[in-house]
Amino acid sequence: MKITKRFILAFLTTALVFGACKKEEPTDPTVEPTPAAGTPSSVDLMNYFSQNQASEVQNFSGDAGSIITITGNKGTQLSFQANSFETASGNTVTGMIDIELIEIFDKAGMIRLNKPTTGLLPGGGFAPLTSGGEFKVTAYQNGQELKLKSGYGYNAIVPAPGGVDPNMGLFYGSGSEDTLIWEEADSGFVWGQGSEYSCYFDSLNWINCDYFWNNPNPQTTVSVEIPQGFNNTNCMVFISFDGLNSITTFYNYSNGAYTSSPNYTLPIGIDVHFVAVAFINGNPHVAIIPATIENNHYEIISQLNQTTLTQFESDLNNLP
Repeated sequence: MKITKRFILAFLTTALVFGACKKEEPTDPTVEPTPAAGTPSSVDLMNYFSQNQASEVQNFSGDAGSIITITGNKGTQLSFQANSFETASGNTVTGMIDIELIEIFDKAGMIRLNKPTTGLLPGGGFAPLTSGGEFKVTAYQNGQELKLKSGYGYNAIVPAPGGVDPNMGLFYGSGSEDTLIWEEADSGFVWGQGSEYSCYFDSLNWINCDYFWNNPNPQTTVSVEIPQGFNNTNCMVFISFDGLNSITTFYNYSNGAYTSSPNYTLPIGIDVHFVAVAFINGNPHVAIIPATIENNHYEIISQLNQTTLTQFESDLNNLP
């Protein structure tokens, strides 16, 4: 049992253990042929996400033999114990190390970096999560990635400007950067008071303070048809949930349409915005469509309109 269990008991928090649950990966989508030159570019689309992520990296340094405390631009505070890092081969790290931090607190950032809040359910399948903050924490020495020693973790203070939510939990990211799925942590904890969460993380890489939102409405599959010439290699479609800090995307595509089946369903009657983005000749083309989810919802996006990156970011910031 990891040392984090003693911390959890001290804060009257119990971690949920899902060791017996079998991980279910997203179904591989059907890939259509790449369009001819001058039409949407899958390379430009993936570069857009990766460049946005690179621009959000904050760099810090400290002595691995001492306590290292860093504070991100958006207020996240991390404190690492002395001698808590080791190399890939298991050797204790000494000397100066580099720490990288990414903070995502809003839906615009989730879309710009392609980090939707889709969580793996305990019994399999997926469901949307409401996020209190997504983070990527990595450590390096001389360009070599480091890991935490067994039994070690680090403390975090995460701002909650709107006040804390008692439902908040802890999830770690799994899968690739392009298909990140959040799995509920079996150790570590999140405890909120006032306008901040006190956390204990025992994992590096992607971390998410969030929880499954529980809507009692009947559930339905959602599909989105995109225009001819666009496909799952060159056009991403997200769903933004109005009034919630929550974004999901699609993992299945066939015959010109994305579908949530069989990975997840959504509650009938909720208000959303569908966000589609692609790049043609280096220029972003976008559609942002409000909708209310109906039974067997089928949304048709008739066209994506050229815009600028500045305008697209402004539109994302204005999502309800």
